[in-house]
Amino acid sequence: MKNFFAVSRRELLVMLIVFVTASLPLMTVNCINGHDLEYHLLRIEALKTGIENGLPFLRVNMLFFGGEGYASSMFYPDFLLYIPAILRALGVGINLSYHSFVAVCIALTVVSSFYCAKYITGSSLAALTAMAVTVLYQYHIDDIYTRSAVGEFTAAIFVPLVIAGVYDLIYKDLKRPQILGAGAAGVVLCHTITTGYCIILCVLGLVFYVIRYVRAVRGVDLANNGAEESRGNVFVRLVITLLLVLAVTAFYWLPMLEQLLTTSFRFTESVFDLNYEKLLLKDIFKNANPGMGIAPFILLLPAAFITHGKDSRFADLCALAGTMFMLSSTGIIPWSRLQDELSFLQFPWRAFIIVGPLLALAAGVYIDAFVKQGGAAASGLAVMIVLAVMIVSAVGNYARNDQGYYSYSDDYYDYARFTENVIGGEWLPEGAEDRHKLSDDAEVAYTPAGARLHVRREKNSLYVDLDSAEEYLDVPFLYYKGYEAKNTDTGEKLEIAPTGDNGRIRVYTGGAYHIFVHYPGTPLQHLSTILSLAALAFLTACLIKRKRGSRASETRENNI
Repeated sequence: MKNFFAVSRRELLVMLIVFVTASLPLMTVNCINGHDLEYHLLRIEALKTGIENGLPFLRVNMLFFGGEGYASSMFYPDFLLYIPAILRALGVGINLSYHSFVAVCIALTVVSSFYCAKYITGSSLAALTAMAVTVLYQYHIDDIYTRSAVGEFTAAIFVPLVIAGVYDLIYKDLKRPQILGAGAAGVVLCHTITTGYCIILCVLGLVFYVIRYVRAVRGVDLANNGAEESRGNVFVRLVITLLLVLAVTAFYWLPMLEQLLTTSFRFTESVFDLNYEKLLLKDIFKNANPGMGIAPFILLLPAAFITHGKDSRFADLCALAGTMFMLSSTGIIPWSRLQDELSFLQFPWRAFIIVGPLLALAAGVYIDAFVKQGGAAASGLAVMIVLAVMIVSAVGNYARNDQGYYSYSDDYYDYARFTENVIGGEWLPEGAEDRHKLSDDAEVAYTPAGARLHVRREKNSLYVDLDSAEEYLDVPFLYYKGYEAKNTDTGEKLEIAPTGDNGRIRVYTGGAYHIFVHYPGTPLQHLSTILSLAALAFLTACLIKRKRGSRASETRENNI
């Protein structure tokens, strides 16, 4: 492991050059702008508000819509967003917190793409090429600076791990299941749609492994790296890895699934036409958003001048899979017929999030094979050419980016109207029609006759006092399963329903004059958290045991 993580000066220098190039637009006091930026800043501010109130893991965030709440954390993973949220809670400004967060994500992508490619290829040149392409290719840069697609550029950190895990499955009989497990869990906790693409990639890898397994059993492919008797254990390790990933991430996906099965949301009203959003083949190669740009394809050209064999087999598979995913963004897929089933994708070209790392690895292998006979000088020249191509591509992206900058004050989201920015509002309750009314009336409850009663908020709960008996109240909380209402005089639980005006909670008073409403969550939410903590504890114990075993083995060898 020490040898694996050791880097030469050249490798470190190239990694720093790529990191600095990808981070250039961050070097300003103002905040980079982007299509979805304000929503993600709002998510960060919501997490910061929760932290400051001693409730860092709220699933229904209290800041949205002036306090009416929005289940952003229930449906959008917040795994890495706690980095800027903690910085904000410590007093760092919005602009610097977000820029620091983006820089951390870029650095992590540099590290993960380099080491995963190094694990797969064993080649410094291939790893440096794959890293440079993965970090600087057009779609990734646009994700950060044009689209502000936080979910995608955080998931990009873990996609190389998934690819390395697929390689480990196919060619090493899953000897290091922790690679695939870490990659899968990371993607799940960053971006749900990217998770879908990674699942497809894993299924393709499993199919290819099964083909190799069958051939080996028949004696056709006896050169498989794993011993014959170990192959039967691969599927056991794969199932265990899958179960552990599901257990570790259960705190996210189980509560989300529960809400989807019990509550109606506006996400079913898709405003995205997949057939309209598809690309022409030529658009993929343009310096425009959305697109891949031409740079990764230029670096694939050495594939035409090498002999393809065992060493390049996985690269060929990556190039083939990348091409398949890339073409899925065009009309080759009948998107109009799949609109109802796949509308949650929003854009067919989201597949580019996985295309880049796949083509990057293939390019690294092909370039390495092309210059292998040229010695160190040829290798160094190849690195410089790769850097030149990718830096020119990235700078070209910066030059045509028209999103600009904006300086967000630390009290920006104190204005209730700014807390309405949830883009499409997919996870608003089905009855929520008027966003402005939600934030404007966030401090009042409605009686059946339309009278307005002032409420008193306390963290993620509220109190309301009635002057006369009412059948029900529509209180200023958007409805999500898990809310509770009580008669504060008797402690008796009150009935609630999702039928309040504009998506609010309706509380049937039962004659109560003093009502308390809060969000303690559901039993399944608490169970899922316990399951995830137990899985983490189990993995930690296994890691400690393994580390102690390695030390004991080293001690015995030294004594001998």
